[in-house]
Amino acid sequence: MSEPARESSFWDRHEFKFYQYGHVYAVIYGQVVIDYIPQRRLKRSVKVLLILWGHLFSLLLIVVLPGYFGYHFRTLTDTRDRRLQLLLYVSFANTAIKYATVIVTYVANTVHFEAINQRCTLQRMHLEQEFKDAPSEPKDPFEFFMYFKFCLINLMMMIQVIGIFAQYGEDSEKEGMVSRVRVHFAIYAFVLWNYTENMADYCYWINASVLKYYRQLNLQLGSLQEEMERLRPGGMLLQHCCELSDRLEELRRRCTEINGLQKESFRMHQFQLIGLMLSTLINNLTNFYTLFHMLAKQSLDEVSFPVIVGSAYATGFYIDTYIVTLVNEHIKLELEGVGLTMRRFAEPPTWDERLTREIEHFSLELLNCQPPMLCGLLHLDRRLVYLIAVTAFSYFITLVQFDLYLRKRS
Repeated sequence: MSEPARESSFWDRHEFKFYQYGHVYAVIYGQVVIDYIPQRRLKRSVKVLLILWGHLFSLLLIVVLPGYFGYHFRTLTDTRDRRLQLLLYVSFANTAIKYATVIVTYVANTVHFEAINQRCTLQRMHLEQEFKDAPSEPKDPFEFFMYFKFCLINLMMMIQVIGIFAQYGEDSEKEGMVSRVRVHFAIYAFVLWNYTENMADYCYWINASVLKYYRQLNLQLGSLQEEMERLRPGGMLLQHCCELSDRLEELRRRCTEINGLQKESFRMHQFQLIGLMLSTLINNLTNFYTLFHMLAKQSLDEVSFPVIVGSAYATGFYIDTYIVTLVNEHIKLELEGVGLTMRRFAEPPTWDERLTREIEHFSLELLNCQPPMLCGLLHLDRRLVYLIAVTAFSYFITLVQFDLYLRKRS
């Protein structure tokens, strides 16, 4: 039984504009495969040109520019300040992890080009249509997560651009190759971050959609269970049981499709997600040490503009990583909620064998709906964020010890 239509929200009116923005943003960085909701088929010539642009742009990032910065590596790390040199090495390692993640992303997007479209994008569109008349309450948190992620990512982009301009302003006072190459390297690191962030945003969108569908499924199961409790012996009993069996079979099929969507997304993007987790670890370490290095050169009464920019970026990065894992944590909790709802079906009416069989099949299906693991190693949940933070802080203490040692020697 469908609910009355809710009042059209801002997201309902402008949803496709957000998706178009995300698609254009991805195409600029050579990832035409990321098309959230395809609205019309591209002409073959246009599609070929976009794919060719994606290959050329990716090879520029992976082959050409690394050669340029490898040639100027000594220039990048050239300084008489040994403590600053240590900071430059840490930043270089951070960019190297992003570079490796870009390579993995490019290879995965090329190998799984058709699969990403068929098994993720189009499958998500199919599920969206399936749940069109489902309860609308889960749409509100989904929209909030989308707004929050959209604003956060654009804010982090602006912060990084401000940081690049601030570095350019400081380095413009110095003449020579060193300042110019370091500004180029900062722009290169920014582009690498945007390249990997496109894929991360797409995975986040898929997982947030999976969470919404599981919540809608749970509400539909609850409504079905309440109807089953109202069954009473009578002339229409077998017909009602047959209708409930059909609806429960349909919900079981949807549950299988939701789980399949999440597993396919993880399977095709698991190596990129592992790279992003390593990048998060090194980013946390880099942010910690960069702020320490800047604060060590000044008192708290005269905090400089780069410190403020660095602190804002570090905070945004931590929040971004946290909400990605939070969505997966909520998926796990929602699956447990679906299991609890199914337990209320534990004692169905003994007068209908088909309904009893469908309940048993649904319960067995839930055993297969476990959250997927990244490369079979770890779950993408809040525990992972805790481990990353602890590990980064441990390495940060080691860097501080090196910093203090270099300070004594200087």
